[in-house]
Amino acid sequence: MSLAISIRKRATARSSFTRTANVLKEELNEVEPDKSVLDDKFIKLQTVNTELKTYDSVILDLMIAAEVPDDDLNNEVISCEEYLDEFISLSRRIKEKTDNSDLNISIRSKTDSSISACNDKRYKLPKIQIKKFDGHLLSYLSFWGQFKKIHEDKNLDDVDKFHYLAQSMLPGTRAYELIESYPLTSENYPKVISAFTERFGNQEILTEIYVRELLKLIIQNVHSQGKDKLPLMTLFDKIESHIRALESLGVNQNSNAAWLFPMVESCLSAELIRVWQRSVLFNAKGPRLSNLLEFLRKEVEGEQRVKLARSGFDISPSSREEHPKESKLKNKKPFMSAASLVATKEINCVFCGKSHESKECFLARSWTLKDRLDKLRELKCCLRCLKPGHFARDCKQFVQCHLCKRSHPIILCPEIQGKKV
Repeated sequence: MSLAISIRKRATARSSFTRTANVLKEELNEVEPDKSVLDDKFIKLQTVNTELKTYDSVILDLMIAAEVPDDDLNNEVISCEEYLDEFISLSRRIKEKTDNSDLNISIRSKTDSSISACNDKRYKLPKIQIKKFDGHLLSYLSFWGQFKKIHEDKNLDDVDKFHYLAQSMLPGTRAYELIESYPLTSENYPKVISAFTERFGNQEILTEIYVRELLKLIIQNVHSQGKDKLPLMTLFDKIESHIRALESLGVNQNSNAAWLFPMVESCLSAELIRVWQRSVLFNAKGPRLSNLLEFLRKEVEGEQRVKLARSGFDISPSSREEHPKESKLKNKKPFMSAASLVATKEINCVFCGKSHESKECFLARSWTLKDRLDKLRELKCCLRCLKPGHFARDCKQFVQCHLCKRSHPIILCPEIQGKKV
C-alpha cells in the first residue's frame, strides 16, 4: 500500500471519528443524556479509533521509509495525538455521565489502555528485531520458525502481518522484490504468503539442498588434509543441524537411515571411522544412525573435557601428545642442503620487511602499541607468534610475555606502551 492511498483511507476514518464524536458531544450536553445512544456511539467510536491506530502506524512507517523531513514526521505525530486526546476526553466525560456498569467497565478498560499507551511513550524500550530473510533457501527454515508465530496470530490484522513480512525482507534480494510486487492490503496477504512459501519453502527443493550439504561435507572430507580438515565439533554440529533440518521437512532419520547412515559415516575421517568401528555403539541394538550420532556426541564431549582440563591449568596441548606418530616423524631431521640452510635463515619481519624476527624489530619498537596492532591486523598476522596465515585463537605456539605472563610477545605488551622494548 502506497503512502498516498494510506493517507486517503485514514482521512475517511478520521471523518467518521469526527462525526461520531460530535454526536456524543451533543448528547453529553443534554441535561439527561440517552444512555443507549451513548453506548452505541461509543462502541462505534472505539472501533473507528482502533482503525485509526492501524492507519497511523502504517503511515508513520511509510514516511520513515520514504525519508521525509523530521518536521513532517513531527506534524504527523501531533496530528495523531490530537485524535487520541479527543478519544480520552470523550471517554472520561461518558464515564462521568453514565451509571451503566457494563459501559463503565468497557470505558475504563479502553481509557486505561489508551492512557497506559501514552505513558509507555515516556521511555523507549528496545525493539524486538525480526531476523531478516536474505533470500537463501538455507535460511528459510530458521526465518519461518520465528515468523510463523506472527502468521498464526488470530488477533493480528492481515495488514499488520503483511507489514511485518515486508519489514523482514533484506533489501535487494529476490524475496524483497517478491514481497514488494504485491500491494500492501489485507486481501493480498494470503496471496503473498502462498507465493513466498512456494518460492522459498518448497519441501522437495529444501530436502535436496540439505542432502547436497551432506554431500559437500563428504567431498570436503575426502579432499582436505591436515589443517584443512574440519574440527570434530564443527563437523558434528553441521551434521546434526542438517539432519534436524531434514527431520523438520519430514525426512525421518530412522525410516531413511538406509541412505542417511552411509552419507554421515562418509563425512568422518578414516581414523575416526576406525574408532567408531571399535566402539560399543557400533554393534549396539537400535538404529545405526542414532548410534553413530550418539558416538559422535560422546567424542565431542570427550574432546571438550580434554580442552577444559588443559585450559584450567593453562596447559597448551602439544602436537606430540595429540599425534605421537607425527611427532616422531617430525623429530627426524631431514638432510638439508647448503642452499636450503641459507634460505631458512631469511626471515622477513612483518613490520619492516627485513631479514630478522618480527619480535626483534627496532623500527616497531619506536611505534605505539596501536600502530603495531594495526599493522598486524592489516597483514592478517597472528597476535601471538606474529606470523601470517592464521589468528591467535588457532595458534599452537606457546608464547609468554616476560612482564605480564600473558600469551603475547613482549613487543605487544600493553604495560610497556610508550616505552622502549
